[in-house]
Amino acid sequence: MEINEFPIGQTLTAVSIIEDKEDGGDRLCLDKVQLFFQDTTVTLLPIADTDEVEILLETATVPAVADTPFWCKSLMGKKLMTVWVCDNDQGYRDQVIFAFEYLHPSITFVAECSSLLVFLCEPVCRVKSVTDLQYSQVS
Repeated sequence: MEINEFPIGQTLTAVSIIEDKEDGGDRLCLDKVQLFFQDTTVTLLPIADTDEVEILLETATVPAVADTPFWCKSLMGKKLMTVWVCDNDQGYRDQVIFAFEYLHPSITFVAECSSLLVFLCEPVCRVKSVTDLQYSQVS
């Protein structure tokens, strides 16, 4: 898949997900993710046999009703800057990283246990003093 096939420079208008109801844990596991841009839909699906991410790109418009999950609402209206499609050391495509607004990762989808896991990316900030640490950060 060529990187120029992704809708680089287009604005994210909606996100749709289908949760994996069989997992039962507290991590969000997905069976399907659709990212809607101005004229392209990017669909991510887990491949159960290999724990890889299948990527489908379709020319499509935003659905009439999109129930965008709360965890990605901050990405709405932001331009897609770049996409990294990652292969692990065995050659399996198991991770896709999207960068919105800036050229650093915003959201990552990882294929694991026949589902897609979601990771929000944010920079690590310096702590000014020990008093700035939250209780959970102090050992």
